[in-house]
Amino acid sequence: MRFDELIESLEEINDETPHHIWVTIVSQEPRQFEIKADEKADLDKLQKIQQLLCQWQRSGVKRYHVRLLGFNSSHGKQYLSCEHDIHGKVFACAPNHFLKQTFTWDELNQLRNDTRFKGIAYFDQLLRTGIEEVKDDEAD
Repeated sequence: MRFDELIESLEEINDETPHHIWVTIVSQEPRQFEIKADEKADLDKLQKIQQLLCQWQRSGVKRYHVRLLGFNSSHGKQYLSCEHDIHGKVFACAPNHFLKQTFTWDELNQLRNDTRFKGIAYFDQLLRTGIEEVKDDEAD
């Protein structure tokens, strides 16, 4: 989502009634924002604004799957997976929305340089050949 599309969508949510919600775009690269609301805030509008801003924020960062080529199960292709973040356990799993299976380029570089995986030829090759860009409709 481009910045002008974000503004247009925010204006669609806005109407003539005061909603007591203030949005500040802290930076456009990386995409960061702040939302402030008082006790009179329209919670439905607040939720819509937050969803819209999160969508804008995610759309600015490319995300990637790392497919483990040659690994397949009865549940499908296997992908590099983490339970919570890249600093914990790293393993292979079929697509599962309860696990972290999409990574930013920075996270992939952190994994590449992680001492747990240094010197493991397969892991290095995996990060060179198994990377697939995630389409927006597939993102976490």
